Amino acid sequence: MSYPTTDEVYRVLERYEQPLMSAHLKAWDRLVSNTAWPTLIFQRTASSMMHDFIVQEAGTALDDLPEIRRIDHDKSVRYLVEDRVLFRFKRGTRNGLGSNIDTQANDDFIDAEVDLLGIPQIWKVELLWYPNKLRTKLDRVEVSARDGKRRLWAYKLGSEPDIATLPLELPVDPTAPARPATGLVTVKPLPKTVEKEDVE
Repeated sequence: MSYPTTDEVYRVLERYEQPLMSAHLKAWDRLVSNTAWPTLIFQRTASSMMHDFIVQEAGTALDDLPEIRRIDHDKSVRYLVEDRVLFRFKRGTRNGLGSNIDTQANDDFIDAEVDLLGIPQIWKVELLWYPNKLRTKLDRVEVSARDGKRRLWAYKLGSEPDIATLPLELPVDPTAPARPATGLVTVKPLPKTVEKEDVE
């Protein structure tokens, strides 16, 4: 298994950007028009509903397209494109990774060294959706690659990635602030010299 490269993943997925974006937008419209939406207390409930709607809309948009194979796996759905890029849908988190529960299936997907499906050289990526801060609209959808808990790179679906600025390694550990000065420097006086008195 090799690390996915941004430009090659982009070239594979570029022709499918319109149906992928459409699936996310339609799923979001279904979510916010749901009568239960205003009453939801937990964000995870909305995320689960959104995920289900994305999978439904993706089935309509992608399942009959050539060079795309749907793989139902462990209560989730993945898509293999041109026997090269394997992707799954996730809600994006603040650190730029897909939100997920730690399971063996998830660990295998996010580990770039684990070979899936018995096909060598498959690149595994996530399609991450982000609502805006007020959760009034879908802010963006990103194609993102990771290795474990480390984000390798990401680009916005529908936009050509700026290869010069990738890969990204997130999250970045903050540097500790410089220790502030505790006070002013004081100068100690020089010791006085003792003069001997002349003895008569």
